[in-house]
Amino acid sequence: MLLMIQVHIIELFASETIYNSSAGKILLFLGGPPVAPLFMVVFGYFIAASRKTAGQLIVRGLKILALGMCLNIALNLNLIISVYRGLFQIDLLPYYFGVDILQLAAISIVVIALFKKVFEKNILFVLLGISISIFLGSWLNNFTPQTKTLQYLLSYIYRCSDWSYFPLFPWLTYPLSGFALYKLKQQNGFDRINKSISRIFKNTEAQRFPIQITVGALFVIYLFFTLRYAISIASDLPLYYHNDFIFALWTLVFLAFYGFMMNELNNFSGESIPLKYIKWLGKNVTFIYVLQWLMIGNTATAIYKTVNSPLQLGMYYFGVLIIASVMCSLLLLMKDRSFQKTVKAEIPRC
Repeated sequence: MLLMIQVHIIELFASETIYNSSAGKILLFLGGPPVAPLFMVVFGYFIAASRKTAGQLIVRGLKILALGMCLNIALNLNLIISVYRGLFQIDLLPYYFGVDILQLAAISIVVIALFKKVFEKNILFVLLGISISIFLGSWLNNFTPQTKTLQYLLSYIYRCSDWSYFPLFPWLTYPLSGFALYKLKQQNGFDRINKSISRIFKNTEAQRFPIQITVGALFVIYLFFTLRYAISIASDLPLYYHNDFIFALWTLVFLAFYGFMMNELNNFSGESIPLKYIKWLGKNVTFIYVLQWLMIGNTATAIYKTVNSPLQLGMYYFGVLIIASVMCSLLLLMKDRSFQKTVKAEIPRC
């Protein structure tokens, strides 16, 4: 969540000078693989863990899609009003029908719900789905929609327009990877690995240190040889939104290292205030996501790509983060009080 907010600030507020600088490219990278792919992997993991029926999952997907479409309007409300006032002469349809992360989540949950029973039978079916997703992400680009209506519809399936940021293919790769992760855990794959490690190290904090150092060193080596490539893709948004096989594979390996390191950090200082706050942001991802977009999207209409000062960008970042956190806390408090009133009203009087 912290990295997601900053990348939206950089994309929409930063001047071209900052955006195209080395620092800008690194910030775009930090808002790439550790953000949307990670979110979708976690999303897919919990779809796999869900005990809801296919019908219930499909209904949930439709609700998320409706939320995404409403958010498209809400975050661009300032722009929409400005167009109707005659201040801008632009086509608003791409803003209404932009394919963002919520639309991807919605369509992914529907697709996975339809094939969930097949995926649950064998992890190989999930891996096949991942391969098909990556293949279709590239192959479908050979086809150009013949009409504007068809282009708007197919933009949800593959990147056939500039407003198709997170189309189903190849981005279905990541929720399916999360599904595969759950299947591996369910089949005690992690337990076998942990038992093997425990036979070598007794699994105390002191004796886990060699494991942490080894994995950390491998992570550094991995980044040393591949980070330049990853930054070149993640900082070029058309390339980033259109993942090919190599970058998808790189991202999955990166997330494996990243997940291990975050888990170790959580084990070491998970009760510290900063990590508690970060986990709270993640737990309330939907609220924070919507709130930050409402602020960033509507502000961008006035200052789109005009901020030249890194200090000013930092102020915008912390302003959005603080306001979104406070508003989320208030919304959760109101929700909790409403729930308590409902429970009290349903308790029969003796």
